[in-house]
Amino acid sequence: MTRSMRGLKVTSMVNNVRPADRGRALGFPTPPRRAANQAREVSGRAQGRPPGLESLFARPSGEVTLTLIGGQRLLREATANLLTREDGLRVLTTFESVADYRAGGLETPPTVLLLDCEENDPASWQSTIGELCTPDAESNIVLLCSEIREDLIRCAIEHGVSGVILKSYTTKQTRDAIAYIATGRTVMPAGWQRVLAGVACKPRGLSPRQRQILALVAQGRGNEEIATELELSPNTVKFHIRALYSRLGVRNRVEAANKYAQMTRGGG
Repeated sequence: MTRSMRGLKVTSMVNNVRPADRGRALGFPTPPRRAANQAREVSGRAQGRPPGLESLFARPSGEVTLTLIGGQRLLREATANLLTREDGLRVLTTFESVADYRAGGLETPPTVLLLDCEENDPASWQSTIGELCTPDAESNIVLLCSEIREDLIRCAIEHGVSGVILKSYTTKQTRDAIAYIATGRTVMPAGWQRVLAGVACKPRGLSPRQRQILALVAQGRGNEEIATELELSPNTVKFHIRALYSRLGVRNRVEAANKYAQMTRGGG
């Protein structure tokens, strides 16, 4: 499900940042708002309104822990400062790189790893995403970037990351997106499909995962069946299939199956 969101600004908080040693817990204070939230929930029930529906997004049942990796140090700490003030989020620490994160030895993996993808060298962050998105990964991998880029969206889909968040989102929108991701769903920025559709791609450019999914689509499998066989979430399969449609230039499963038949005959 795609939600249209805009506006995270972290630069305004840079002067208020309290730098922390790399890899150490930031120690930001816990916001004293739980009593107020409980009062609002009671009030909501009294008015016949289910609690926890203030946001467009589903909310996780407990606290969401978060670790930030990469990007400029001041902006990274400023983002952590902003997010840790939000109800339901707790920033464990920040790291300059994935290598530092692995060496940090956190006792409990965070719910979400927020990875800044502003490196000038695409191969660098693509390699980093590949390192983090392993079959035994215990955290949801979320990419943070300034704009929707075709190479980043494709990399996100191919590696099955849990979401892409723009730096233009407001703090509340970022919190809501992270909370939604923590429930096991995927968040992509509005317009991601148009970005993919605007780039002409040949079928031969399919990743191994995309070829797997295309073969199963050609066999008539549904999203749930594909998800079960490949041990993916149905939402991730849905994103893969949409990306396949765009890359193959098709509109539905029948056309995708026909394209697969052409490819396997050597005609595509």
